[in-house]
Amino acid sequence: MIVAGEASGDLHGADLARELLELDSGLTLSGIGGVEMAAAGVKIHYDISRLAVMGII
Repeated sequence: MIVAGEASGDLHGADLARELLELDSGLTLSGIGGVEMAAAGVKIHYDISRLAVMGII
């Protein structure tokens, strides 16, 4: 499972997923991420676009 909470993590998670799948195409990857990780072959259980928050609290 790969977990990313924002866009840059999604990019890094996607890079990691591609490398892992290149080493072993039989792997099943899942996680919390966004469109980049999904495109890299990760089964997304929760989309980070629902987590994105910006502002001052």
